[in-house]
Amino acid sequence: MPTKMHNLQPLCRGNSREYNLTFIDSKGEPIPITDWKIYFTVKLSYEDADSQASIKKGITVHDDPDNGKSIIKLLPDDTDIEPSNYWYDIKVKRTAESIITVAMGRLPIIKVVTRRID
Repeated sequence: MPTKMHNLQPLCRGNSREYNLTFIDSKGEPIPITDWKIYFTVKLSYEDADSQASIKKGITVHDDPDNGKSIIKLLPDDTDIEPSNYWYDIKVKRTAESIITVAMGRLPIIKVVTRRID
């Protein structure tokens, strides 16, 4: 699972989005992820502490762990942050000795016209 630099599509402020993840080995076979923890972190700057992250998700319940599938679900409250071009990464913790960053890049949060949702 090499780290991939991948910029995500722009996301409108206050909108929801799901990122479907599938973990496979070099032969294309699914990797079981039952005991894994997946971290999704979004920051304005690489140098910001994790406590300053604009979005932090930790996923321990997976969609289909036997087939290496999980979902990062962003809710409107998660993305109701100041519009800007953020940095993100996705890190997996397989064991205490095995922690890998599998993707990273930019996530633009853009302004929207409608802010009311009631």
